[in-house]
Amino acid sequence: MITAQDLEFHTPPNAGHTWAETYFFPIIIPEERLMITVYVVVRPGIGVMVNDIAIYGSLSQNRSDLVYFHVEPHLPAPAKFSDIRSPMGLSVQAVNAPRDYRIDYVGYDDTEIHVDWIGLMDPFDIHDPNHSPKAAKTQAEQHAGSGLGAAWGGHFDLTGQVRGTVKIRGQEYKVNCVERMDHSWGFRNPIVMNAQDSISASFGEDLALHLITHLDLDAPTGSDQKLAHAYILEDGKVYGIKDCKLETTRLGNVVTAMDIQLTDVRDKQFQMYAYSEIGAPWNAYAATVTYTSMMRWIYKDRIGHGCVMETMGLPALSKRHGRRWTEGYRSLFTG
Repeated sequence: MITAQDLEFHTPPNAGHTWAETYFFPIIIPEERLMITVYVVVRPGIGVMVNDIAIYGSLSQNRSDLVYFHVEPHLPAPAKFSDIRSPMGLSVQAVNAPRDYRIDYVGYDDTEIHVDWIGLMDPFDIHDPNHSPKAAKTQAEQHAGSGLGAAWGGHFDLTGQVRGTVKIRGQEYKVNCVERMDHSWGFRNPIVMNAQDSISASFGEDLALHLITHLDLDAPTGSDQKLAHAYILEDGKVYGIKDCKLETTRLGNVVTAMDIQLTDVRDKQFQMYAYSEIGAPWNAYAATVTYTSMMRWIYKDRIGHGCVMETMGLPALSKRHGRRWTEGYRSLFTG
C-alpha cells in the first residue's frame, strides 16, 4: 500500500551512487498531436538530480526531431522528494500526497508547463497482492517480476486527470487529458536494466489502463512480451489484470502498432488495437534507449490515446547488433 510517506526519500544506508528515486509524468494533447514528458531522477546517496523535459510533435527515429528538449544532469538534489524545486525551472509538488500533484516549468525559448495532476484512483502498488495479481512475496522475486529489476524495488502507477496549459515557443495550448504517472525507488544501474514496455491507454475518466511487460529481445513477435503488472480503471474502480496477449509491430526498434487482449481479475476481457501517432527515441540514461510514443487506441467504438514506452539496454543491443567496420551495413531498406 502506498502512503503519503512514499513521496519522501526511501534512501537506505548503502545507497551509494546507484540508488535512485524517480517521477515520470506524461502530458498529452491529442487534438494537437503533442506529447510532453517530465522526468525526474534523484540520486540522494550522492546528492544529485537529473531533470528531463521533452516535447514530441512528429513520428521519428531521430531525437533531434523533438519539438523541444531540455535536460540538465548533476543538479543539486532537493531536500524533500515531495517538493522538488529545480534550478532549471522545474517544480513538482505533491499537493495531496500521494494522489495529487502540481507541475510548473519555465524553460527557454518562451516555453512553459503549468498543470494540475489530480489522481482518479489510489496509487497502484505493483508489490501489493491486493493490487496486482502478479505481486511477489520475497524481495528477490519482486525484483525479478517488477519489469525493471531492482530499479523498481518500490513502484506505483497512478492514472489522473491533467488540466492546465503548456506554452511552446510562445504558443499556448490547453491541457485536458487522462494519463498515467509513476514513481519508483530502488538500486538503478542502467547497465543491467531489463528490457520492458510501459503501456498506457485512456478513453476518458471512466476507462483507462496501464501495463508493464517483460520484453525478450530474442523471442519472435507475439511471444516476446509477458505480463509483469497491470490494471484497468473502469467507472472509478481499479481491477488488476491477470493475463495479457500482446503483439507489437515495429520498424527497426520503433514501435508502430500494438494488438492487446487483456483479462482482469473479474475475467472480463478487453481487446484493443493501437498505432503510433507521434514519438521519438528517449535516452533517459546514457546506457538505455526508450522508444516513446503517443499511440491512438481503438476499443470497440471508442477512441483513446496513451503514452507507450519500450525500453532496451544499449549493452544488450550492442551484444546482438554490434559490428566491426569490415562487416556490411544492415539497412532497414536492404536487409
